[in-house]
Amino acid sequence: MARFVPHIGLRTVKTGLAVALALFFADLRGSTSLIFAAIGAISAMSRTVGDAFETCRTQLTGILLGAGFGALFVSLFSEFRYLGIGLGLMALILLCVRLRLQFAVPLSCIVFVSICVSPAGDAFQYGFNRLLDTTIGLATALVINVAIKPYNNSRRIADLLRQFHQSVPAFIEERVLHGRYPDLSPLREQLDRISAELGIFEKQRLFRMRGHDEQAVYLRGCERLAQSTWQELSALCAMDERGHLSFENAIRLRDIGLHVPNGVCAMPQSTADVVGNYHLDNLLRAWQFLGEFNLSE
Repeated sequence: MARFVPHIGLRTVKTGLAVALALFFADLRGSTSLIFAAIGAISAMSRTVGDAFETCRTQLTGILLGAGFGALFVSLFSEFRYLGIGLGLMALILLCVRLRLQFAVPLSCIVFVSICVSPAGDAFQYGFNRLLDTTIGLATALVINVAIKPYNNSRRIADLLRQFHQSVPAFIEERVLHGRYPDLSPLREQLDRISAELGIFEKQRLFRMRGHDEQAVYLRGCERLAQSTWQELSALCAMDERGHLSFENAIRLRDIGLHVPNGVCAMPQSTADVVGNYHLDNLLRAWQFLGEFNLSE
């Protein structure tokens, strides 16, 4: 029986290191709430630097709002009851919405309630310690995330574009040469994966890797060519008639390795002939440009 060997990814290693260091730094200052340093480190260890900064913003804003509002509430309503906490929570949510800080609502409410149920003398100390320890965790994770091989999925995007490029001729053959209507959902799924990975890659701009912006623009251009290819293929599949293939397009199909059967070529005469060859011409142009751009990398 083959032994199971778990794969330990770099992000897993960085998370463990960030938590260990955050706990160490928080302990150095004599913290009594080390858990918040660990929570901050885990939260900020996102896949991209952009996501990590978003997490830090959410954590710090939520804690500041919840702690500040909670301290004010405790000082004004020392004899609060459960109904009072509920009303205070409603006021806090309305404040977040008014300030357009909806992203901080869940955490700010948690911190607010935590302060309200703490002993009266510990409310301010609790809020301060939570903010400080969480900041230690967030800062530690950010430094490690940026300093130790930041996530870079540009190679994955290029591979996905190549896979898309290699898949297209089979669909052209089905629709143009055999008159069938292929299922284009696999190509659509590939495009969605490319778009999602590009979104992740573009979030890495906060790190400003050398040439990152230029590479992001380049890859986005390749994605647009892939989108154009799919749109033209979709237009061909939406036509009721296949139409006759022009001799020029037939030569281009042979050049990419497709076998053109006898009887499918003719001088364009009908509307279906003209429209079909128009979409095929656009499709082949976009597809060939995609190959030249992406495969040259």
